[in-house]
Amino acid sequence: MTFEQYHCYSLFQPIVWLEDQRVYGYEALLRSSEKILPDHLFRLARTRNDLYELDCRAMAGSISTYFQQIGHDEPAAWLFVNVFPSTLLNPAFSKWIVQDMLNSRFPLNQIILEINEAPEEEKMWDIGLLGEKLSEMRRYGFRIALDDVGSGAASLKKIVEYEPDIVKLDRYFGKQLARNTAKQRLVSLFAEFCRGEMLLVLEGIEHADDLSVARSLGVPLGQGYLLGRPAARRHPSFDYSH
Repeated sequence: MTFEQYHCYSLFQPIVWLEDQRVYGYEALLRSSEKILPDHLFRLARTRNDLYELDCRAMAGSISTYFQQIGHDEPAAWLFVNVFPSTLLNPAFSKWIVQDMLNSRFPLNQIILEINEAPEEEKMWDIGLLGEKLSEMRRYGFRIALDDVGSGAASLKKIVEYEPDIVKLDRYFGKQLARNTAKQRLVSLFAEFCRGEMLLVLEGIEHADDLSVARSLGVPLGQGYLLGRPAARRHPSFDYSH
């Protein structure tokens, strides 16, 4: 089966302020009408050396879908778009941003690039060029988020080295937060560390008691099924054959 037959589309999951549950932004999530899980789809693309193409098409599809749905008088929330380090490091990526994204007049200053923590790409974080690429993306107007922070040993180093605008704490810390005092201490430390310097998002919030504890610990932003499930907006589909 070719990628054109996967019929991928975007869903959007809200990221909200915990204090009053106003929407801060939406994370674009790749889905397939063939019911293929995104992780499997990206692993397959990696084995076929098609990861860069898939990653860029997923980005383009979610960006165009999202901004085409917003009315002229509707203020746009931030759009979180996932991207692999290998995509950022690809020599063709910057040219693609200029030719496709800028020429299409999408508001890049309303997009947050959420850098994926794929185990297969761990070594790419140590390539000096990655920091330069992130700086270049900022010059185009993008903001930078680190995804799944806390799931790997190098997460703290990445925060120091790359100074992201957003830190997304792994969903492990959001699940059963109210019942686990060790998680609470760590979440509190992250909240204090980020305060005034960068925004902290706690993922995996699925129960009201976990939400209450996260709020009491000073976590500003949250994401999870309790706060909103992934959903299509108005025009969810895009097809790789176009």
